[in-house]
Amino acid sequence: MTSPTIAQMRHSFVGVADATFAFQGQLQRRLREIDRKALNAQVLVKRHGKVLAGYGVVAQSFREGAQQLQGAAADVQHAVLPLMQGFMQTLRYTHLIEKLSVLPDAVRQKAPGLERAVKQRQQQLLARNEQSRRAGARLSQALARFESVVAELEYVVVNGRIEAALKGDGRAALAQVSSDMDNAVVQVRDLLRTYAEHIEKVLP
Repeated sequence: MTSPTIAQMRHSFVGVADATFAFQGQLQRRLREIDRKALNAQVLVKRHGKVLAGYGVVAQSFREGAQQLQGAAADVQHAVLPLMQGFMQTLRYTHLIEKLSVLPDAVRQKAPGLERAVKQRQQQLLARNEQSRRAGARLSQALARFESVVAELEYVVVNGRIEAALKGDGRAALAQVSSDMDNAVVQVRDLLRTYAEHIEKVLP
């Protein structure tokens, strides 16, 4: 019968795997959308020439921010893999230790090597737990960096909306571009926070 410990670990692992898969899929769509909207802002500035010249800096910042988000997202994805591998190995070691530990005394007496095997697996489990802890710390750092990049882009978006409000004839077009970018960045921020909260609950 599956022990509560194994069942809980398996549930956590599956939960992280599902959350990671959903997060990465949605994140890539959101990042492509942000990059497209940033490009639209640059095209709009070029199309209107001097009328929107001052907004060019904002449009360029949009594009740079979108590229920084791509880099931060890649760092998160690289940091997730070691943690997932650690979960799998921890689950395997724990399952093996429990199987060996519940063997009848008669069997254990006839096979003294089992005690050494249990102790060896316990040592491996401790080492694996430490590796998972470090992997979790690296993932937390990557998520924090991602969140800081999102915050910086949110600041750029606010400046963009202020700049758009001052542009007279071009105000409507710029306001729409800035609003679209704002919505896209907010969606990424909310997606990131939801994922980070889920991960924090299961980090070793």
